[in-house]
Amino acid sequence: MSGRPGLRDLVRLARAEIRHGRFQRSMALVAAFSAIVSGFEAYVQHDRGAFEDRWMWTPVALVPPVVGAAAASVASERAARTVLPAVAAASLVDGVLGFGLHLRGIARMPGGFRLGQYNVVMGPPVFAPLLMSSVGVLGLLASALRPEAAPGVAARLASLPIDVDELAARADAAGWARAVSAPLATAIAGGRFQRTMALTAAGFAVLAGGEAYAEHLRGSFQTRLMWTPVWLTPAMAAAGIAAALDAAAAETVLPAVSAVTFADGLLGFGLHLRGIARMPGGFSNLRFNLTLGPPLFAPLLFTSVGMLGLLATVLRRREGR
Repeated sequence: MSGRPGLRDLVRLARAEIRHGRFQRSMALVAAFSAIVSGFEAYVQHDRGAFEDRWMWTPVALVPPVVGAAAASVASERAARTVLPAVAAASLVDGVLGFGLHLRGIARMPGGFRLGQYNVVMGPPVFAPLLMSSVGVLGLLASALRPEAAPGVAARLASLPIDVDELAARADAAGWARAVSAPLATAIAGGRFQRTMALTAAGFAVLAGGEAYAEHLRGSFQTRLMWTPVWLTPAMAAAGIAAALDAAAAETVLPAVSAVTFADGLLGFGLHLRGIARMPGGFSNLRFNLTLGPPLFAPLLFTSVGMLGLLATVLRRREGR
């Protein structure tokens, strides 16, 4: 086979690059997208509280630096190794700090945690800041990966009639590999962190599902579809844990559940759009309806859980797998 590669060839090469830890630019862009989505949701939620505390501005203020660092990482591997991890670490810390402040906010409500059944639901969304910290996790992950092949090089490699993993081995031999000293960083750079990624997906599934339950409980679960992220949470968490324990589960159970989780997040995004459209004034009264209507981008955070699970299925467990 020679000439211009087809879509199938490019997909095979992309899978090989992911398996060998060469998707730094793509992961940096995913981190940027997550920062925009999470920052927008933080702005809307904190706008409800009129930004009474200056700390409420921090997740919003961190969006431009994260997006800028991600953009720089696409153009420069040096920026991916220096600027991106610093900004990502700040996002991670800010998410943990926000979690503590939301807990404090609930504790200060009448009855505090003694009336948790009411205050956790009606108070500040307790898990939302930890979902914001996922931006930091994605950014730190991107900083430890290796960049993809240049488009021209990728096209030539995809057209070669050899096995995709052999392509990846040739790429390393050509000098794309980068030596790193820390064991975890070495495993990530080589794409050998399937267990870690599966457990990460399971953890974020619990956070996303818990937040979905609290938000939908506010709306009294008016439609049955509001239960779907709650039903999928234990399945996704169990699939991630099973994938970490068993290679067969990583190849069969995890991709199936992750695909459903990904699709359910997209469905939720559509339903939240419909919910805003049905409010008085619809999209012509967007400033009000975005603030007090269903959180528009929140379901896409659930979609990101499915994406992490699908990514884990492609990664390797150890050298040679």
